Amino acid sequence: MTPEHSPHAVLDELAGHPHGDDLARVVHTAAFAAADERRSTLESGLAELVDRAGLSVADAETRYGNAIRALERGTSEGAGSATRVLLATLLARGVALSPPEGVEAEGRVAEALVWLATYTSVDALTALDAALGERADGLWRAVAALVRRADQGALPQLGRAGAILAAAALRASPSPAARAEAVALVEEVRDPIVRSLLRDALSPGRRPSHAPDAALAEGRGAAGGDVWASGEPDRASARLSGELTPPPRGPVQLVLLAATGILFVLHLGRLAGRFLLRYRRPAALDVGPRGVTVRSRTELFGRVLRERETYIPVESLLRATREVRYPRLGLYAGLVALGLGTYVGVSLLVDGARAGSPELLGMGALVFAFGAALDFGLSHLGTASRGRCRVVLVPRKGPALALGGIERDAADLALARLPRP
Repeated sequence: MTPEHSPHAVLDELAGHPHGDDLARVVHTAAFAAADERRSTLESGLAELVDRAGLSVADAETRYGNAIRALERGTSEGAGSATRVLLATLLARGVALSPPEGVEAEGRVAEALVWLATYTSVDALTALDAALGERADGLWRAVAALVRRADQGALPQLGRAGAILAAAALRASPSPAARAEAVALVEEVRDPIVRSLLRDALSPGRRPSHAPDAALAEGRGAAGGDVWASGEPDRASARLSGELTPPPRGPVQLVLLAATGILFVLHLGRLAGRFLLRYRRPAALDVGPRGVTVRSRTELFGRVLRERETYIPVESLLRATREVRYPRLGLYAGLVALGLGTYVGVSLLVDGARAGSPELLGMGALVFAFGAALDFGLSHLGTASRGRCRVVLVPRKGPALALGGIERDAADLALARLPRP
């Protein structure tokens, strides 16, 4: 895209146009109506919209083409053409004139924009940053959420094509929020093309300017959201991706729940929900010098039931720690298995020797060998989950929050950004 055909240049043209904002509203209304009705053409009802806005075809003339004529031609516009850039910028400007408020509204707008970019010639994602500036951050987070849902097969209306196009938009955006989402998505999505597109956002010219961890700089860690070559490390933030888990319980509560059997029922219900109902609570934790933000959603059968965002300023944060749950559980279980195998195996060997029974001797040797093998396997079980931990946030007021399945190195890097008391 040449500078004279860029969204910034079109916005400059519209700023001096007597009907620039009116044209943006017309394009915005026509495009979102097409998205709601899942139409790949935009000219339906266009004449009524133009009349209602008090415009004529002559009023839509710009040096990039006529906006109304471009809407009538719709998908016949060639990729990269001046009128196509004009329509994309007008739609982005229309979003800026009526910006969405809240996570749900941002999600609806982002889904409409991705659908339009996939099935029509109007791709406003390329002009979001130019038209909205920092106000586009929420929309980029919503676009990333769409990529996650589409990767899980929860958005058939967008499909794989929509996920690929949304990933390409995240990769191309200069927004730090879009880059942070691209870093987080690299480890989350399964589609190889989407993952490849997102990895391109971590090319040498776009890596964080001060990421000390090599895996993080390559986009393989769970933390993201560094300052991208901005030279302002004080404003840096990091993102951790995991899943909400129950916060740690106190010793008295834990003993009571275990003694009454309620703890077992809770764990059994959680496992049943996870594997039978596909109950998930994915979450992202943004850690910065001023506080932490937890964005989470609740999913059932791959569908999003609720989205939630919690911000805890640093002065309201009592404690932020990372902990490894049961780090020696495998070792202790292996020792118990070895002890039982040794006791039972030696007893059978002694009884077999006294009775002269080859069957008892063989059974004793087998039990002893099984106990030793079980001890070896359980002792090395931790290597499968090595490096994973849980981050626990305890505010001064309100319930504690915990995110599990996070890499230890990434958690240490992120929590180090919080100021020490």
